[in-house]
Amino acid sequence: MKVAAATRNPNKLRAIREAYRTFGFPAEVVPVDKPPGAPPQPIGLDTVAKWALERARHALAAVPGADHGVGIEAGVVEVAGRHLDITIAAIVDREGYATVGTSPAFQIPTALLHDVLQGRELGAIAEAHYKRPAVGYREGIIGILTRGVVKRIDLNYAAVLMALTPRLPHNTPHYRKT
Repeated sequence: MKVAAATRNPNKLRAIREAYRTFGFPAEVVPVDKPPGAPPQPIGLDTVAKWALERARHALAAVPGADHGVGIEAGVVEVAGRHLDITIAAIVDREGYATVGTSPAFQIPTALLHDVLQGRELGAIAEAHYKRPAVGYREGIIGILTRGVVKRIDLNYAAVLMALTPRLPHNTPHYRKT
């Protein structure tokens, strides 16, 4: 199976490969650039989901012969007066059928929140604050906060697993293709 992914981030690419393999789908993952116009830091659940879907559709269109396009987008959502970072994965196939899944979410540190809500990318803010380069390509801010117990790849992997769940052969009768 050929899977187009709208990312060049090694964390996201590895998470996609591992999630497909976990469910028994051998996948050749082909990276492409993200779609133009994507915000550096999506805010709001619908906006994060929209850009995960945009990434998935963009990837599918960019790779001839791809069976699936995958988009992974992290962003900020407000829950009970707290701001959380969540990752959403979307998978789109050639029939236009889209499935979506999320990762666990974690509360954004207060020291970083103001800049995040101004639309600055959380990874870039974390790099400056924690004085660590390429946080988003490594452990992610969650890796810093948990001292490596949970890493960004874990969140990406969980989101892709959840997006793949409706596509498992034993589940397809339970989902309407929309």
